[in-house]
Amino acid sequence: MIGSSKSREHRRNNYDINEKEIKKTPSLARQIVVKIKNSVLVKSSSTADRVAIILRKRILSLQEAAYMGSQASIAAEVGVSLPTLRQAARMLESEGLLTIKPGKDGGYFTRRPTIETAMRSASQFLSPKDLNSNSMFMDVADPIVSQILLAAVSCEDKNLINELRLFVEEQLANSKNSKLSPDYSFKISAELITLLAKMSNNILLELFARILWDEISVSNTAGTFEDTQKITLSNYSTRLGVAEAVLAKDKDKALSAWRKRSKFLRSCPKLGFDLTRIRNIA
Repeated sequence: MIGSSKSREHRRNNYDINEKEIKKTPSLARQIVVKIKNSVLVKSSSTADRVAIILRKRILSLQEAAYMGSQASIAAEVGVSLPTLRQAARMLESEGLLTIKPGKDGGYFTRRPTIETAMRSASQFLSPKDLNSNSMFMDVADPIVSQILLAAVSCEDKNLINELRLFVEEQLANSKNSKLSPDYSFKISAELITLLAKMSNNILLELFARILWDEISVSNTAGTFEDTQKITLSNYSTRLGVAEAVLAKDKDKALSAWRKRSKFLRSCPKLGFDLTRIRNIA
């Protein structure tokens, strides 16, 4: 019987549940459904996951930098021990949803997700997966970039317009050095897409564009040295054409320049190059 009692106590401690606090706040505590099973797959972290779900919903319903409460008060309200709450809080902090301030006037404060946070999550999902084909990628990219261009030509943000102007001037000044490696050349192209997406002043278009184009590179599958130079020069000229058209605020010219660039990107495999997503190995 003693062994049985210790076993029950061990399982209870593993789940880090403070039963006295649960009784005080049954409404929230009911949301944490803990099913103790005789399985090595059930671990204490599952409780922290459920706490994180509760707090995440609350964070997203509040304004940025809203005070959620002290560590002790939130632990008591949710009905878990401090170690479990801290574990859940670290998850939310890593997601960019929570700011933890120590000290007398500290506590938990809400944060709103940034576009970088969303991109990081998407990148973690996409990075292990190769693109099926250049055409598949472009079928997705074409309508998004077209909408970005239509919005970007109407941009009134002087700082962004000046940034685009400097980009064009730099490209023209470095035209003699356009024979860069395809990989570096495509990084410059991705920077242009990011800038144009910002100029669109549409957060959804910017998010989709950056998820698509960030970390995109090219891989040489069978291209010769001459093919490499041709790819780099075509990438340079079609990229510059798009940038100059947007800077001139010419919608028709911008769309025409993109169609030309899209045709080029779709043709890369014929010269022994494929678009690919860079793999991040931690």
